[in-house]
Amino acid sequence: MDDRSPPAANGAPPAADRAAVPLDAVAVLFHDAPLAIYLRAPGGAFLEVNRAMAQLFGYDAPAHYLEAMAASPDQHYLDPESRRTILEDLATAGQVTGRQYQALGRDGFVLWVEEAARLVENGADEHYYFGYLRDITAEKSTKWALTEAEEKYQAIFVHAVEGLFQMTPAGRFVTVNDALSTMLGFASAAALTGDPEAAVRLFVDDEDRRHLGRDLETEGTVRALEAELRRADGSHIWVSIHARAVRDGNGQVVLHEGSMVDVTERRMSQEQLRESLARTRRLFHQTVTSLSKTVRYRDPYTAGHQDSVARLATAMARHLGLSDHESAGIRVAGQLHDIGKIVVLVRYLCKPGRLVGLEWEFMRQHAQAGYEILKEIDFPWPVAEVVWAHHERLDGSGYPRGLTEAAIPLGARILAVADVLDAMASNRPYRPALGVAAALDELARHRGTGFDAAAVDAARAVIRDGLIRY
Repeated sequence: MDDRSPPAANGAPPAADRAAVPLDAVAVLFHDAPLAIYLRAPGGAFLEVNRAMAQLFGYDAPAHYLEAMAASPDQHYLDPESRRTILEDLATAGQVTGRQYQALGRDGFVLWVEEAARLVENGADEHYYFGYLRDITAEKSTKWALTEAEEKYQAIFVHAVEGLFQMTPAGRFVTVNDALSTMLGFASAAALTGDPEAAVRLFVDDEDRRHLGRDLETEGTVRALEAELRRADGSHIWVSIHARAVRDGNGQVVLHEGSMVDVTERRMSQEQLRESLARTRRLFHQTVTSLSKTVRYRDPYTAGHQDSVARLATAMARHLGLSDHESAGIRVAGQLHDIGKIVVLVRYLCKPGRLVGLEWEFMRQHAQAGYEILKEIDFPWPVAEVVWAHHERLDGSGYPRGLTEAAIPLGARILAVADVLDAMASNRPYRPALGVAAALDELARHRGTGFDAAAVDAARAVIRDGLIRY
């Protein structure tokens, strides 16, 4: 008969074999284990700890830790209540798991630990508690940081003045703050997120919504997109939208999140300003036209001549590459360039023959007179100076001041060419029209000497291209 014990049902060695494990091997396993392990008496006194337990609390050896704990009634527990509840639960339930509390280490440093323990009994009817501790300080710090960040984000989200949102690409609001729901006229944020079609119906022009989605899909961000939205009560507002696309791990857009700011008042102010500027611009041009027409009552030819010169000079300025603003200034100067003739006697203005002697001297005064009439008007261009110099010539042979080359404003050089071309190509009180070809030939003869070369070329180009016709 074989009296050897059979193997245990779970495959573990027989009890006799397990008992044969040397005690010194058990001691090595206990003391060298990387986890902080302890044995303690039912009253709570620590009987034995391993090296990891001692090092966890800043002690060099288990004996130093045991000595320190024996001298401290609260042991390593920062809050004595934690120690009391753990010992009570061990006494009543025989075990504790996952108890987290703050502990006090050597030299006063504080750490967070998680403790688990259970009741162990031996054959001599003795019992004690076997347990282990785990350092969770880093986990707590990370959790606190995340919690703090989340709380700060939530506070910013809730209390932000601008409307904040998260929206699916299909157009349903997932999260909105109270500022956005109020802006859009909804009773609450829940009323806005609870309506699956709210985001789609908001946009007065659905192209704005599609534009937002396309840009977020392709570019990832949208900045200052202004769109007209429909509030819950049917009224309209304008908003400026800043948003970004949130993508999943595969790069697919899963959310649109961003902010909306009500810019209705600014848009209205801008529209009112545009209307005001348009009225001012119309009034300005009406005033210029009225000034130009004042000469008509004394000399009908001059009024028509000014309009023709203005059109020709403007076309030349554009051909020369001048800006719209500069071209507009030349047009105004052209409309007013002969306004000084209001001081010239009618018999000289309408004389059928050439002017001679003092008659010509009186006529030459119109450039200076035009300057005196216009110089007090605060034009956005040097209109008075251009009018003053439109009879000057590059070689100094012009009037009234005999200016030369660079001293003559560019606008006046353009106007001088346009004035001569229109005068020769049109009927005058003292002769019939000489024709455009004769005018261009005359300008060509004095190109670069009396007249600005580029201005002469520009006049020829706009006539050739049919921009101005006679």
